[in-house]
Amino acid sequence: MQELFYEHDLVRLRGLTLPQHLHGCDLVENLCKSKHLVHMCAESYHSLKSHLQSHQLTMILNVIQERMIIEVFDGAPRSKQELMNKAGATGGEASRAANKSKVLHGVPREPIMATALAQLEEEEIDSLPDDERPKKKKAKKDPNQQSGKRGKSVVVPSAPSLTRLPLPKPREDEVQAKLKSFKESARCTSLGPANLPSICFYSILNTKNSLCAVSISDDASTLAGSFDDSLVRLWSLTNNKLFNMKSPSQLSVIPLSAEDIMDRIIDNSYSNEVITLTGHSGPVYCTAFSPDKSLLLSASEDGTVRMWSLLTYSVLICFRGHNYPIWAVEFSPLGFYFATSSYDRTVRVWSTDHIQPLRILAGHYSDVQCLKFHPNGNYVATGSGDMTVRLWDIYNGQCVRLFTGHKESIQVLAFTPDGHYLASSGVDCSIRVWDLSLAVLVCDFKRHQSTVYSLMFSRDGTILASGGVDECVMIWDTAVFEEEQKRKNASNEGLLGRFLTKSTPIHRLHFTRKNLLLAVGPYINQ
Repeated sequence: MQELFYEHDLVRLRGLTLPQHLHGCDLVENLCKSKHLVHMCAESYHSLKSHLQSHQLTMILNVIQERMIIEVFDGAPRSKQELMNKAGATGGEASRAANKSKVLHGVPREPIMATALAQLEEEEIDSLPDDERPKKKKAKKDPNQQSGKRGKSVVVPSAPSLTRLPLPKPREDEVQAKLKSFKESARCTSLGPANLPSICFYSILNTKNSLCAVSISDDASTLAGSFDDSLVRLWSLTNNKLFNMKSPSQLSVIPLSAEDIMDRIIDNSYSNEVITLTGHSGPVYCTAFSPDKSLLLSASEDGTVRMWSLLTYSVLICFRGHNYPIWAVEFSPLGFYFATSSYDRTVRVWSTDHIQPLRILAGHYSDVQCLKFHPNGNYVATGSGDMTVRLWDIYNGQCVRLFTGHKESIQVLAFTPDGHYLASSGVDCSIRVWDLSLAVLVCDFKRHQSTVYSLMFSRDGTILASGGVDECVMIWDTAVFEEEQKRKNASNEGLLGRFLTKSTPIHRLHFTRKNLLLAVGPYINQ
């Protein structure tokens, strides 16, 4: 049964017939440097040991002792399904100690959120007729609130402190943009089995298979496409075209104290439907918008990350650190921080005000294909070609979760908005959902027929959307997470809908703040 999990590794090992073949083989290097970990019940372990000793299979016994770690547990042997849920990773299963650390998976409520909710309540009351307006009552004290004053933060269970990571003081325009985001998200449409999301699909034409990846800004106003000809292209998804900034001579006459300075610096006489960013010397594999949509990051095969201004559409800084192609880049939801993953098997955490990385996260046995920041910004999840998912604490750089079970490379990750669950998928077409607090597998969805490229949870966390090479968007019900966890049985239930495209693989899914689902992909001419 184990040969099914590691068939591709066995095929590679069969081709190594000479000592010279061992040099430069990453699989052999991983097997020599690390030990393969297997969980085994006491009864099975003693049976295996007595069998090897009675038949004098000394060589196999020595290999097990030198190259494997067997963690023995009490109880009955595991079923085939339980083995399938854990096996498949290059380094074997996760050790018991790997998932012992506490994860602060909650998302703290910022003071600005309370302000946004209060403004929404006032706007709703003001919109009512005078005779229908409720009488003002004395506000009751919230037992979870740290202070009775409006604007103070609220204690959320299992959430990190707002000051756990150092952050610069936000600008006034950032505060207003975040306030607008909270207010729009609070008014989003509620989704569920009886109310599936509407889907707006964008097909990118004439790409000639050159489109590498797509990203969409948080406010769903701008789309960025990265291409293998080293270019990045920007499109507007609204009726407003893309405007450039005025010339330096025109900017010099604008007073810095003007309240509408952000509007006055834009040159309305010059606009474009598409803007091309040039600078990389190799294929661009990923792009990422900052939360306030003022910056764009692009990661390339040339081993650099370029940070672009979306006001001047020019490069602000070029980050260098990786020695090999960079597969993914992601901005933290807090802004300021971002992370990159590379073929060099590492993840690096950066800040926009430092040229050198703040953290180097090493532990994967193969290149790190994808990454995703936790909604509270304190953790980053990574998926690798070694078929494992890891969760890293940015504060101390430690790996606090290790999930195994995927049978092929992992291509995409997604967190629920409350930060409780993590979904992962990739080449094995399996969508696995993990509980971060308990470090267990909750669901395993297996309806896709080919590689899954994109996962996205709705703003209210009730819907999971998935898409990939099989040219369809699938909608899943997240309510089954808790149901399956109670039954302790990872199942394939929960599919609410399946929507086919004509001839377009799904590269990106994105829920707007109103819970409209956007899907993007390149049209493939058959």
